[in-house]
Amino acid sequence: MLILGDLSVFYLGLAVTLFFRYGFEKFEKWWLLHFLPFSTLFIIWIVIFWIAGLYDLLSFFSKQKIGEKIIQTMFFIGILSVAIFYVWQQQIVITPKTNLIINLAVSAFLLIIWRKIYEKILASSQKNRLIFLGWSKETLEFSNMLRESPHFGYEPVAAVIPVGYETDSDINLPVFHLDGNLPKIIREKGVNLVIASLDIRANPDFTKMVYEVLPLGITYANFPRFYEETLGKIPVSTISEIWFLENLAENEKRFFEAGKRAFDILAGIILGIITILILPFVSAAIKSESLGPVFFRQRRVGKNGKIFELIKFRSKTHDGAEKNSGWNKEEDEKRSTFVGKILRKSYIDELPQALNIISGEMSLIGPRPERPEFVENLKNEIPHYMIRLLVRPGISGWAQINMKHDASAKDALEKLQYDLYYIKNRSFWLDLYIALKTLFTMISHAGK
Repeated sequence: MLILGDLSVFYLGLAVTLFFRYGFEKFEKWWLLHFLPFSTLFIIWIVIFWIAGLYDLLSFFSKQKIGEKIIQTMFFIGILSVAIFYVWQQQIVITPKTNLIINLAVSAFLLIIWRKIYEKILASSQKNRLIFLGWSKETLEFSNMLRESPHFGYEPVAAVIPVGYETDSDINLPVFHLDGNLPKIIREKGVNLVIASLDIRANPDFTKMVYEVLPLGITYANFPRFYEETLGKIPVSTISEIWFLENLAENEKRFFEAGKRAFDILAGIILGIITILILPFVSAAIKSESLGPVFFRQRRVGKNGKIFELIKFRSKTHDGAEKNSGWNKEEDEKRSTFVGKILRKSYIDELPQALNIISGEMSLIGPRPERPEFVENLKNEIPHYMIRLLVRPGISGWAQINMKHDASAKDALEKLQYDLYYIKNRSFWLDLYIALKTLFTMISHAGK
């Protein structure tokens, strides 16, 4: 609905633009003339909206003003559209520069209004009422997210836990103890969805109980899968070793990995050429501000736990680059040079990693590699942490485009959840989305 609504707004914006410029009498002529080139543009606009996160349900009601996000994206779209029309063969006929600018402004205004209306429609729409069978930290997070995001269409109403069941997380819903009373709870709460955090396969009584309430019109969902499909990450504390055996079929990924490696080599060569071309200028800039080497090398953990040296352009003072600040990003910023901040903001400091890609130590897309000392600590604190080493680490990854920050050990768990999702679902299309999302972030200077 959101995509179709946005597309309709684009065409409405074009109609308003042409009517404003040419009047009613000449409208049909100019509409037919503009329809094909602008239809092509609108499809590109939808793709850019998707890459920019304007169809990301998790941030649909985010604190960031939707108007600001739309205006930023439309500005980027405008620059791209001008470039496209510059090479368009029909540009001599329709000379769309003025029409394009007016259409962008009108469409942005109409989009903001449409999004606000859509938001109110979703907020007031009828929700699927659900109960959680079992509880965990991820269930608490998920329940809070659903409450704050009514556009998902789910309303948590209760938590049902077995007698004597212990949890290390607070429960933010009315609690019922499971004692053969599931049908009664479902009727009283008007529930139509049961999400099981418990592994009901391990308890025949639970399985039978859920089976018996199916005639009441409820749907059953396994929590780990529901959580994964909704949030794009894996709930680490609710899965066991059997989950990995069932979901990480590496034999099925062999063809994909072979194709990915070929693409990595090509991308690495291209990035390497770019690095060589800009090396004299970057070197001069780094040396002009601080003493020390141009490149910064650091030991990282790669695929299957193999240690390698990651290489980047140095962005800190010579002494600061060698200090271990752990997860303290504020300290890192203090030691960053002025040139270094520019290099990091523009991602130019990452370019020398082309050498890591060509040598097979890294990939363009994959979990971000961590330092050996961090890995040693985290593998003891976070369950299943070493599974992220099944694949080559990458310059950018699923966690990087989904997390706003990863500056503390506390964030390592969330990063692992995203990494596990990527490892399980990695494909050409997922890699393409991550690459495009990263490219958009770089161009819009929204990176960290």
